[in-house]
Amino acid sequence: MLDARSTSKEIAQRAPQIAVFGIGAIEQHSVHLPLGTDWLGVDDVTRRIAKELDAFVVPALPFGMSECHKPMAGTVWLKPETLAAVLRDVVLSLYAQGFHKVLVVNGHGGNLVLRAEVRRLNLQHPDLIVLMPPALAPRPGDPQIWAKGVGIHAGESETSRQLYINREHVQDERVDYLPGVGREFLDYVPIGTISEWGVWGYPSLGTEEKGEQAIARQVARIVEWVGEAFARVEALRAGEG
Repeated sequence: MLDARSTSKEIAQRAPQIAVFGIGAIEQHSVHLPLGTDWLGVDDVTRRIAKELDAFVVPALPFGMSECHKPMAGTVWLKPETLAAVLRDVVLSLYAQGFHKVLVVNGHGGNLVLRAEVRRLNLQHPDLIVLMPPALAPRPGDPQIWAKGVGIHAGESETSRQLYINREHVQDERVDYLPGVGREFLDYVPIGTISEWGVWGYPSLGTEEKGEQAIARQVARIVEWVGEAFARVEALRAGEG
């Protein structure tokens, strides 16, 4: 795997075909998880994916669209147009040096502008393929990992993943809370007005073992999907259906 610790010469000599770029967030994650939960998580996952694909991994972007978490302490956010511009500039800088396949991995559900920018890049550059994996549903026969679903924020899933990759920064105090409204209400009011603890789910159910299982499954599914998706886009563009 090539990354920012590699030299320019090493990258030029090995000429990886794919670049992987993760985008996270810096925002409150209730009373038990670090501000960098989304960033740390996507950085870990992109490195695992890049290793499997023998790709060049770009350091994950820490910042995203986190304004719905204001004014809770430590939260930092970008405007949608800023995030779109950063994604575009990073991808086009990779494209300029010969990367024609870029995988964008979104580590924060609130980064809503990314998919529109990915579409724009693909439409404007016919010899560039930019992929962003969808949420990959469990398959029949998959073991059940989550007791009460993944939750929306700082719940069972995120707590489990951080326990696996970042245990020393996960606090013991955990508040379970499931609001009585749908997640669309995050478009109307900040999360602190919905959940005073900034949590949406059941962090008390999180375990390191669940985190390990979830990350392994996610990486395997994305790697499989990437191979199929790149091949299918190339065939479609070549008029092969």
